[in-house]
Amino acid sequence: MYESFITLLAVAALLTFINIKFLKLPTTIGLMILGMCLSCFLLIVRHFDYELFVKLPHILDELDFHDFLMNILLSFLLFAGAVHIDIKTLDAVRLPVFVFAIIGTIISTFIIGYLTYFVFGLLGLNIPLLHCMLFGALISPTDPIAVLAIFKNYHFKKTLSVKIEGESLFNDGIGIVVFVTIIQLIMGDERGFSIEETGLLFLREAVGGILFGLLLGFCGLFFLKRLKKDPKTAVIITLVIATGGYAIANTLEVSGALAMVAAGLTIGNWIHKYAGIETKTLISTFWEIIGEIFNSMVFVMMGLAILLIDPIAIDFVAAIFTIIIVLIGRFISVFISRFIVRHNKFSKPWYSLKYTTVMTWSGLRGALAFALALSITPDLNGHFIIFLTYSVAAFSIIVQGLTIGKLVKKFKI
Repeated sequence: MYESFITLLAVAALLTFINIKFLKLPTTIGLMILGMCLSCFLLIVRHFDYELFVKLPHILDELDFHDFLMNILLSFLLFAGAVHIDIKTLDAVRLPVFVFAIIGTIISTFIIGYLTYFVFGLLGLNIPLLHCMLFGALISPTDPIAVLAIFKNYHFKKTLSVKIEGESLFNDGIGIVVFVTIIQLIMGDERGFSIEETGLLFLREAVGGILFGLLLGFCGLFFLKRLKKDPKTAVIITLVIATGGYAIANTLEVSGALAMVAAGLTIGNWIHKYAGIETKTLISTFWEIIGEIFNSMVFVMMGLAILLIDPIAIDFVAAIFTIIIVLIGRFISVFISRFIVRHNKFSKPWYSLKYTTVMTWSGLRGALAFALALSITPDLNGHFIIFLTYSVAAFSIIVQGLTIGKLVKKFKI
């Protein structure tokens, strides 16, 4: 695993250099495109010279995509993203953020699930409704890794940017809860399924994760406030919170993702308001670099992940319809959710069609959705869902990621 990790880091560094010197695209998008090109090259080599292909490094064979992202990189990426969020602005738009993160995700799950089931039926694909709902659950949450990485390349209105970034940080928790619940329904657990169990699952995963993250954050502040003159040790404290805290959250069976977001926001608020200049600079720089390194690795892996797709599952017609359906589901969920917050004084801009369109187009999907798709077994149409998820993620990151800035500029938002 160590050799593959180093190889991946080296490939990410090389592709970053190529992107900066030649492609000149936003780093994350450029890395994914180059990673996809590398995947295509490897597929050609495998077809024409299998002996040479076997001798080449096989990063994804050693680094399990799902395990590497969910159990190692995710804690760093979410904590790094949350630390840099302006909590004062986030607090001002907290109602829209939570409505879109929770209610919007649930609405989108059902819309995408039912529409894909209907369209797949027309295409002659026999995919059960609950399997389509499972896909809807994993693809509905916007990906915080993709959103935070790509949005820093554009200059949006601050309140809009924080709404989109805040939603992406929180909605993956509810998405995972819905995902697990649908799996329980499909598997037909012997104990049966009940609303009470679903409620307890949500409380344990989502609410429990947020509360545990706040506890982590305040524990970290206890030490950080006493280390104002020792910024290097302060950095170590934040590193321990992001690693040890995530591990403990998983042991407690609460959402480690939401715990990292809550802890990062708590500590980030203190750093921006009360930390000394040297401490603030060192912590911010450290987590910015960590974010850059691991983001580059994630997007290179996303490009290489073409190799994980079963050729038998490839159906480009279904993929095109699925991309359209995901956009429709996002638009409708945004449109409905905005009425829920219409009486809130901070939500007025969300009424316009322009804002709804921008919110729809900025709903990027990426590595998190793909990692969840990889956990679906073949008997649940896992190979087909993996292909669909990759198709949506690739379109989202490359097409939406490259055009969202132009859309915002055109609408003058």
